[in-house]
Amino acid sequence: MKIVLKNGRILDPSQDLDMVGDVSIVNDQIAEVGRVSSPEDADETYDCTGMWITPGLVDLHVHLREPGFSHKESIITGTQAAAAGGFTTICCMPNTSPPLDDPALIDFILDRSASPEAGGIFVAPIGALTKGMKGERPSDLASLRRAGIVAASDDAFPIQDAQVMLRCMELCRQLDLPVATHCEDLSLAGGGSMNEGSVSAVLGLKGMPRTAEEIQVARNCMLSLETLCPLHILHVSTWGSVEIIKQAKYLGAPVTCEVCPHHFSLIDEDMIPFDTNYKMNPPLRTKVDQDLILQAIEEGTIDCIATDHAPHAAHEKDRTFDEAPFGIVGLETAVGVTLTHLTHKGVLSPLETIRRLSTRPAEIFRLDAGTLKPGRTPVAQVTVIDPAIEWTFDVNKTFSKGKNSPYHGATFRGKPMLTFSGGEVYCDALWPQRIAMMA
Repeated sequence: MKIVLKNGRILDPSQDLDMVGDVSIVNDQIAEVGRVSSPEDADETYDCTGMWITPGLVDLHVHLREPGFSHKESIITGTQAAAAGGFTTICCMPNTSPPLDDPALIDFILDRSASPEAGGIFVAPIGALTKGMKGERPSDLASLRRAGIVAASDDAFPIQDAQVMLRCMELCRQLDLPVATHCEDLSLAGGGSMNEGSVSAVLGLKGMPRTAEEIQVARNCMLSLETLCPLHILHVSTWGSVEIIKQAKYLGAPVTCEVCPHHFSLIDEDMIPFDTNYKMNPPLRTKVDQDLILQAIEEGTIDCIATDHAPHAAHEKDRTFDEAPFGIVGLETAVGVTLTHLTHKGVLSPLETIRRLSTRPAEIFRLDAGTLKPGRTPVAQVTVIDPAIEWTFDVNKTFSKGKNSPYHGATFRGKPMLTFSGGEVYCDALWPQRIAMMA
């Protein structure tokens, strides 16, 4: 079986490649990049004129909810949403029920994601950093590592005890296992619903101060510097966190970080009126935070973009603001938001956009992804993006079970059209329309 993607703009940061050319996939493997020999022999040909041909996108921060919360999302619906969003590799967080602190649960995740219904999307599990995610004692991280986890985290249950965190990082350093941290001091932020500031005062909601995030960012960066444990800071949201991370990197700490599309495209003022689809943790911050986050993305302090895809059932979000759970879905809007708010506004070049969405996240967790180099991934992982197409997001037409998105009805410029993972191909509904427009 030979597939040829022709006439596209090939963007592969792993090779610093930015050129117009072709990519061939033969027997589920990338065979040629640039100039394809005998394109007439292809079994399938896709004309990608005006589009980008990129490595499959990689998301380091996804909540698949299974086991335990399949009414919110399942591995199957989550991977289908990932394919629609252009992602071929996603890392699932451990806050399931039970938490991912047992090798048998890691086996379950890997087996379920390998089923035909998952569409060939690779799921890389992140194990629970502490037993039961209770923040008291480390999980059996060695066994979890052997089972196949790519990182360890207590995610939305951040470890409050610095001594426990130090012990966990020492163990992970020995295992060469990255630690991913949601940074939040619960004694400061507990009970809050949104960013603490003028907007929370107007709305009469208890706020979550920026210092709750920044204190733990500083603590964890210093522990990373002491232990030399690779530390990945999840969903950075304040300018103070950015400055602390920049300083930690300067001092030599092995620290990386991510930002979510909602934090560089929305601010706390967008929450008026009370719409629980704007409630997430960390919360939407101020315009000043957003401006400095955009600067940090441009200069490279922020390493990558991740969605923090957090689906909830409709009845769970349909509560008062302070009672509703945190989180929004993001897999199917990430490319549209990123291109609209970063690429088309000149914050990132097309090549740097793909670096933050694919190559760099693959490097951070050392995943077999993020490249178009032949033989470097288990199977071909390729995404075709139309950077110019305008489309309107409709939560009622998504693959995810979760419909909790603040972007319902928003118009974006840029969308994944094709997602290849081995022999599996996802074709967006707008692809025939795009071909007709070119004809």
